[in-house]
This record gives sequence, C-alpha cells and structure tokens, in this order.
Amino acid sequence: MDLKKSLIVLLCLFPSLLAAQASHVEQRSIAVPGVGSWLFNIYLPPGYDASSERYPVVYLFRGAVDEWMNRSQDASRGGRNIQDIADSLTAQGTTGKMILVMPGFTAMTGPASDDDYAFILNTLIPWIDRQYRTLPSRWFRGVDGFSLGGLHMVNLIWRNPERFASAGSYDGTVSMFNFNQVIAAGEPYFARIRRMQFLLHSAAIAPSNLVYNQQFESMLNSIGIRNGFPDLLFSPLSQHNWWYADEHMMRSLPLHWAKFHAPPHSVAVRWSTIIPQKASGTVHLSWSIPVPDDSLKLLIDVSRDAGTTWQTLLFSSATESSFEWDTQMFRDGTRFLLRAQVFGDTSYGVIESDRFTVDNPGNSAPDIALLTPANGETITGLYPITWSAADPEGDIVRCSIEGSSDNGITWQTIAIDLPNTGSYSLNSQAVSNASSYLIKIRASDGVLASEAISGSVRIQNARSTLGGLKHVSGTGDGTVTADIVDPSRLTGHVYRVEFNDTSASRKTYSVIDKTRNSVLVSSVAYSRDGTEGPMFDGLRLAVVDPPAVVNNRDSTRWTKGSSTLSAVVSTPVIYAGPDTIRGIAYPADYEIRISDRVVDTSSSYLGAAPTPIYFTVWNVTEHHRVDVVFGELDNNGRISRFDELYILEKTPGGQQIVAWEIFFSGDDRAILPSAGDVFSIGTTKPLRSGDMFEFTSIASSLPSTTIDLPFIAELSQNFPNPFNPRTTIQYRLSSGGETDICVYDLLGRKVAVLLHSIQTKGTHTLLWDASGLSSGLYVYRLRSGSTIITKTALFLK
Repeated sequence: MDLKKSLIVLLCLFPSLLAAQASHVEQRSIAVPGVGSWLFNIYLPPGYDASSERYPVVYLFRGAVDEWMNRSQDASRGGRNIQDIADSLTAQGTTGKMILVMPGFTAMTGPASDDDYAFILNTLIPWIDRQYRTLPSRWFRGVDGFSLGGLHMVNLIWRNPERFASAGSYDGTVSMFNFNQVIAAGEPYFARIRRMQFLLHSAAIAPSNLVYNQQFESMLNSIGIRNGFPDLLFSPLSQHNWWYADEHMMRSLPLHWAKFHAPPHSVAVRWSTIIPQKASGTVHLSWSIPVPDDSLKLLIDVSRDAGTTWQTLLFSSATESSFEWDTQMFRDGTRFLLRAQVFGDTSYGVIESDRFTVDNPGNSAPDIALLTPANGETITGLYPITWSAADPEGDIVRCSIEGSSDNGITWQTIAIDLPNTGSYSLNSQAVSNASSYLIKIRASDGVLASEAISGSVRIQNARSTLGGLKHVSGTGDGTVTADIVDPSRLTGHVYRVEFNDTSASRKTYSVIDKTRNSVLVSSVAYSRDGTEGPMFDGLRLAVVDPPAVVNNRDSTRWTKGSSTLSAVVSTPVIYAGPDTIRGIAYPADYEIRISDRVVDTSSSYLGAAPTPIYFTVWNVTEHHRVDVVFGELDNNGRISRFDELYILEKTPGGQQIVAWEIFFSGDDRAILPSAGDVFSIGTTKPLRSGDMFEFTSIASSLPSTTIDLPFIAELSQNFPNPFNPRTTIQYRLSSGGETDICVYDLLGRKVAVLLHSIQTKGTHTLLWDASGLSSGLYVYRLRSGSTIITKTALFLK
C-alpha cells in the first residue's frame, strides 16, 4: 500500500486526527438563575490540545452572540468571519494559538446591566478557565470589542482591571461611559490600569464616536498610558461598520498576543524592613528599588482578609523609600498582608508580605474566614466544612455552625462549642435537600464573637420517598413529597399537612399527627421549589408549586352544551390612551354560564360601556361571581364570534385588576352557545389556605425502588491520613471529561495541582507527595464538569 492510500485509511479509521488539525467553534451556554441560559461562542485554535498545552484568551464583544461567527451575516455586511481571521494570523505566524470567547450581551441598544457584567467577571471567566486549557492569569487574558462591544470593554475594566492585561476597541460607544467616575477614582485606580495595554481605533466618517474616543484616549494619556496603535483614527475613510471592525481585529490580535508574552514584572522592588508577625501601634515600612526614577510611581496597599480586598496606604513617587503605618486605623485581625507596587509607562514590579497579625490594646473578636464550601458547590454525603479562625490576642477560640435553607431568614443549629480545628465533617444527609443553602460559622473567644457565611450551595442527597400522599381538600396544583431521612424513626402514624397563605409575605404549612392528635411542625415557611422543610419522625416534606400562574389549556373548554366556538385565554395588555394596563394572572378557575335572558351587566371599568349580558362568570375556586368587561361587535349581550371578555378580580388590598382575557373565534358554521351551556377556564394554582394532604408513614407505602440522583463523581478520603510525606487519593467518575484535583492551604491559596487533564470513566488513583510543604491541614478539591467535591488531609512531618 502506498503512502497516499495509507493516509486515507488512517484518516478513515481515525477522523479525529484530521479534525484535530483545524480550528473549530463551539456554541455553549451557562444557566443563569432568574435569567435563563446565556449563549456564547468559543473559538479553539488549530491543533487545540486538551491534555497538555495552555492558551491565552481574548474575550470579544459585539452585540448578539453570533455576530463574530455568522459567515453569511459577515459577508453581507462586508466583514470577515473571526475564525478565518484568527486562522490566517496563526498560519502566518503573526500570533500563536489563542482561545477567543464571544459572549452575546443582553443589551443591544445601550449599556449592559450590572448583572451582565457580574456574569462575565464572576461566572463566565471562571467557567472558561475550568472547562478549557487556558492560562488562568490576567497576564494571559484580553478583551476587545466593536461599537457597543467597546463600551462593554471599558465597563469591564472599570469594574475589575485586574482581570485583563490587554484591552482594545474599534469605534466603541464610550459616549455612554461616565468618565467622571474614573477621574474621581484618582491615582489608586490609575495604578491598577497602568499595567494594561490599550489598543484603540476609531472611525472617521459618520456615524462615528471619534470625539468621545479622543476624550477617552486623552484621559489615558493624562495618567501616563499610551495607545498601543500609533493613531487613534483607523484611516481617513474608516467607517462604523463590520469591515473596519474586522480589520481592527487583524491588527489588534497580534498585539494582544505580544502583550501576553511580555514580562509583566521588570522592576525588582524589595522590602528593606522585616514585617513583624504581630504588629501594633505605628509600624515602620521601608523598601528598596534598584534604580529610583521620578517617572516611576509607588503604591502601598494593605489587606486584612488575606488578599481578597485591598486598601491604599500610600501613593507617591517611587523616590519614597519608607512609610510610617498607623495600624490603629484598622480593626485587629490575623490575616493582614502588605503589598508594594512600582510602575511607569512600561515598567512594573510588585512584592507582597507574608501574612501577619495586627493586635492593638483591647480585646478584639476572632478573625474568621470560611474556606469551604465554595459558592455554587454541590454537597452530598459527608462533607468537610473548613475555616480559618484565630484570635488577635491569642485567646482560645470555640466555633459553632448553622445552616439555612431560606436564604438566611431562619437558621438551624448544626454543631455547637466546637474546638477550633479548622474542619468539621457535615453529615449533609441530616440537613434539608435544598437548591440554595447557606452555611454560617461563628467563632468566639468567650467574650466577643464574629461570623462568616458561605455563598449559596446545593444540598443534594438521594432520598427514598413515601407513597400514598393524598390531596384531600383544596384546589392547588402544587405537590408535596414526604422524603425519608431516617427510616428507623417512621411511626406508622397518619399525618395531615395544612397550608396557609393569609400572610402576604410568606406562605406556610403545618403538620398534624392525627394519630396522636398533636401538632408536630407549625407555620413553616417554604420556598416552593422542592427545598425540604424541618424533620419530624424521620421525614422531611418538599413542596413544589407551579412556577407561574398560567392558563391550563387541558381544562379550558365547553364542559356543557354543544357550542363549537373556540377561545384563547391569556393575560391581557390593554392600551388605554397614554397608559398601558397589564393583566395580572389570578390563580382561580372560572365558569362562564350561559342563560336565555339578561342575568348580569358588564362593568364600566376603564371607561367601557356597561352592557346587559346573557351570561354570568363565576370564580369556582373561591365561589363568587366576578365582574367582567365585555367587548362585542353586534351589541346583543350574547357571546359570539370575535367577542372579547375581560375577567376582573381584586387584590387582597381591594384594588381591582384585569386578570384574564378570553377571545372567542370560529368559522361561519360555528355553533353558538345556548342557555345552559358552560365554558370552563382552568389555571395553574399554587397551594393555599384550604389545601390539605394526608399520608401514613408505614413501610407498605414505600415505593419499590429508591429514587437516586444522577451520579457524577466521588472523591475518597486520602490514605493514610495523617500522612508524611506521601498519601494516596482515589476518585471515581461516572463519565469521562476534564478533571482537576488541586490542594489549598487554610488561607485558600493553591499550593499544588495534582491533576489537570481529560480523564476516562471509572476509578482512578493518584499519589500526592507533600515534601515541599510545611506541616498542617490542607484542603484537596476535585472538579469534574459542574461537580465540586472537597476533602481535608493532615500532613505531619
């Protein structure tokens, strides 16, 4: 077989060999609570290697998600597809291999919202760094945009300049940016953006943003930052269109690449004094710079939370070499850090101190930080809650832990009077399964206390459920599930669950043991999303209400009579002169009862003409007649084709609202309703006062199988533990995918990466050698897909 035939056979057997040579684009999405799915495109360069190589990332903004990638749109607009541009630059050797991420912002005609920018900074960027082989550092991350995308760039670096090393824009609409807030922020903010490269282009021909882009460039110049392009004006003929935006990218991507590979630190700043392990009063700080220069600036910052936030102590010329810091201006704590930064137009250097304590006269509360769980983490089984707590005076610290499944409104005790070991093994089976759960740890020195609260986590344990729950009264469409937490405590008693919605701010349920004639659980507020309530007799209840009140089409029809008119039921929008009246879906079922005589008069609400009508409308859920507005063409008071009926209801405060609109239609042969006919309207209704469920907790009511939640990953406790200096970690995956196992110290600093690669389905084992670390408690964390599992290990030399 000749070489050509061999290659053909090889590519037929292993087509991925061919695909791996070309770049490709994936459209992905991330679910955002309360918003939905956020779509974005991601360009992976030719030969993207998911096992070993690492890549810088540039985030590109236009308006819609497909505006960088749609070849037909780009061609019709005179532009080029960004994939072709990036491939061309890579082939020419003008750039190396980069990942390009293209989010579509929700705002198309103006500035995006704070939530949009928070999504990019706090959700999308960390997600991309986890899912793809990026270089997860600001020195390898850039941002660029066209038109509104240029505004998005400016807003992103205003909110968090430490995320990016390079920022560009073509004809950005920065007229919508508040320049005054930057000027007011002053030198400390300028110091944060001086390390960045700016690549700014603007169009020359209207519609153009040239004046505002000149203002933005002038502002940068005034603080010592120069445009990376020799001229802000792209060309004398440049316009605000796709072609020039793509030409800008041809020129900016190579400069982004160059910035990623330039050394970020070029000034060797050093501490001249030793920072004390315990500081008080005035502390003398001094530093040295090899070649002090009047053009260099100096910034001294302090952090009291181990580097999460910083506060400026000194901003001056780099010719300064010392500073007297009054520590009494800060609350005592055990997690202080100092940072010195030196910078100029092309120079930058930074040095950071070790962690130290500030302890001034007087007693101070313990300093505490919750290390795990992480925001968004899913918790199952036994889970190690970890923290860092210490008292500035060195007093003994005791801790307690609480949990909340209702966003902090109420708290349940998990553990009290714990020794300050830095770790507690939570049996998550014993707390409520919840989509949003908070963990709070409280540290006390016996006199003063402080606390830390986690971000929202998900508690998700497999449960068996009781069968036989009966909805014995009420009209709500919600469901109630009795989850078994402790089978040994089942009593065999009969229980009744009663709902109450008389409070406008909270809906509750109570549980009555009918066998013992006693109330077990009283007035429990519930989230209606399946979060479990408090435990009683080995059980927890999970309540799920319909997510919204909508028309139930299956129960909306003629239930009496032979009429063939059809009807559409909706929540109306009424344009009443300059005002717009929007209907409010009311959770009730209705009947339109047809008569052979005038039995009611329509309402004059919103100026409608009252009309004698041959029907009544009843709210059959609450058992009362309702007012209606009737719109018809033939003015005979009878329901026929093209008639509109608006149902009016009242809020608990007595305000009249428009609840539902019914529009009748049909063809010329449609049979009209006659006396005795009934048209029924169904809606989805939440559980409310009057809804009751009953069930019995006996073994015969158990289902034949246990309901298991989807398995994703397992992480075993390291063995041996404690260890010195090597230990084994085992993990199991239900499916293959990129998997990370990293080790953190109790300050939350990453000290080792044990695994970062594509793993196959099944059980795996790795060896951790901690020879280079000091003795102490460490946290090791597995990430696989959306699953995060954390364990602790004790290293004792």
